[in-house]
Amino acid sequence: MREQQLAPAAAPDVGVQKQFWNSWIADNLERESLDSLTLKPGETALRLLSGLQLSSPKILEVGCANGWLSAALAKFGQVTGVDLADEAIAVARARHPEAAFIAGDFLTAELPVGHFDVLVSLSVISFCVDQPQFVDRVFELLRPGGYLILTCPHRFIWDRTDFVRQSNGEIPLNWLNMGELKRLLRHRLSILQAETIIPAGNRGILRLINSYRLNKMIHKIVPEPSVIRLKEKMGLGRTLIVQAQKPATPPEHAALSATKR
Repeated sequence: MREQQLAPAAAPDVGVQKQFWNSWIADNLERESLDSLTLKPGETALRLLSGLQLSSPKILEVGCANGWLSAALAKFGQVTGVDLADEAIAVARARHPEAAFIAGDFLTAELPVGHFDVLVSLSVISFCVDQPQFVDRVFELLRPGGYLILTCPHRFIWDRTDFVRQSNGEIPLNWLNMGELKRLLRHRLSILQAETIIPAGNRGILRLINSYRLNKMIHKIVPEPSVIRLKEKMGLGRTLIVQAQKPATPPEHAALSATKR
């Protein structure tokens, strides 16, 4: 996730977005070449899904790209993947017949309302101009009691990180901090878990916290995995991960039941 921290005032042309993502996915998302840090958000999403212990859930992956994560999700239940990048979807269909794939915009694609037990989305919300609309769409597609597992780049960390720009404004980029993401989701969903992963950053206070020399000394006393986990718990990971749930009872029905009691 190395994009320019700049969101245009309006959504860019869909054709431009499609062309950008087809190219980006082809260049960056061949699973065999992905490093452990790139894979970690997906692996964390799989861990959270496993913890739900659902029986054959209907799963929707939003922003499925070439289907590398959808294939792993299919071990848990029936998977549908959707992505704007039509060329990537063609690759996904050829490689992963165990899942169904749809080429189109998640916000407007023909998807069954109230159908999915779980919706998984890695970073897609950060590319939305209208993020509340994204959350509304999630709410619409989940069944009552359904779950959302979502990741987003952590703005506090990325604002303090040197990164290579691959986008020149073609793509909206709206990174969030944890409080902002929680507030956005809470309008529709209940937050069950929230964490950060992959400590990063080399500017400001993070230049000290992630100093190679300082951490080398600390690791002589505290094992590196423990230090990494502590930083993640402190909210110093570059990726936000939230697990949320759609209420099992519509708010108006819950209010009516409370009144009767």
